[in-house]
Amino acid sequence: MASVISGLASTLTSALSNLPAPDKIQDADRMELLEVITQLQAALEPPQLPNQRFCFSHYGIVVIRIAQGMGVFDAFVESQGKEMSLKELSSSVKGHEKLLRRIMRFLSAHHIFKQTTSDSYRPLPLAMVFGNGSVPGDMIKHFHTNMQVTAKLFDYFESNGYENPEDAYDAPFQLAYNTKSHYFEWLSQNPTKQKDFNSVMTQSQKYRGANWFEIYPVQEKLQVSADQVLLVDIGGGVGHDIMAFKKRFPDLPGKLVLQDLHQVIETIKEPLPEGITAISHNMFEAQPISGARAYYMRTVLHDFPDKQALSTLARIRDAMSKDFILFVHEHTMPEDLDVPPIAATLDIHMMEIFSSLERTEKEWIALLEKAGFKAVKVWNEDSVGQSTALFEASLP
Repeated sequence: MASVISGLASTLTSALSNLPAPDKIQDADRMELLEVITQLQAALEPPQLPNQRFCFSHYGIVVIRIAQGMGVFDAFVESQGKEMSLKELSSSVKGHEKLLRRIMRFLSAHHIFKQTTSDSYRPLPLAMVFGNGSVPGDMIKHFHTNMQVTAKLFDYFESNGYENPEDAYDAPFQLAYNTKSHYFEWLSQNPTKQKDFNSVMTQSQKYRGANWFEIYPVQEKLQVSADQVLLVDIGGGVGHDIMAFKKRFPDLPGKLVLQDLHQVIETIKEPLPEGITAISHNMFEAQPISGARAYYMRTVLHDFPDKQALSTLARIRDAMSKDFILFVHEHTMPEDLDVPPIAATLDIHMMEIFSSLERTEKEWIALLEKAGFKAVKVWNEDSVGQSTALFEASLP
């Protein structure tokens, strides 16, 4: 047995030394290797190690957030990544040197810095991305805010008899922050946290898989005259999807409309491309654009439990004509037994913030049918990590 383990260790060490540079590895190959590593780790670990990881994992985000508050990452960014002694660093950040030493010890133990001497630290690549204004840095701030809700999950379910939450205005979020506001309303009242949220959502656009119009026959099925509305992008943020659509089909006839809440639309600083109009709209109120050829929502409805999702779908249904189309572009929870950890984790996240869920394909179709739509076709995407699909629906 010892020789088998020794041989395996030698093989893995050799493979590691011959591993291509990270940017040379395709995402599919990367995920395949990581899955094998995960299986190997699960097979090797004694029970106390995963238990230890569960118990202590929250300290990572907390200590990084403290280091951000002290100015640790900004200090290294400003120094262009040069090694610093504790005394040099202490002169550039907030807080007591004794606390700084403990924070740096933790960050070094978790491979964010390299402690080169008893009092000197060199930033590793991860340290250089956590400064103020960076997207990874904003992610830490955003999820540190959300972690306050996670800490209240047990209290919420204990006091509610472990009932599944079904109302976006009675989620664990409201308990944690002692508010009656919906999460999005609360964000609008907290500009710093709104900024962190916007940063994270903007970055997430890059990892959402294919654009819907890359898997759907647009020119075959979406034709209108120049004076008609071709597409309404509901909850479309600052316009990533609709601008990409316009760039892909610059000569396709018809008007394009971007809709989102006022506090989102007002953040659009640059003029939108010709042919795109942005309007403030609360999707729980009457849809102001009636008779458009298509209405589109991307990762919008997963923020809402059935109660609120059905309400907004009803507003769209009221504005649609019989032969027009609704597109719902969403995450899909796998139906099988092999659910990726990120999918299962995001499901809990949606529950704690919104009383919502990551739905399976069958659950999405059931929701559309309950709202009075007919699911015409499901256009599944090949994606790495979180599965997504485009649901094409019409009025029966």
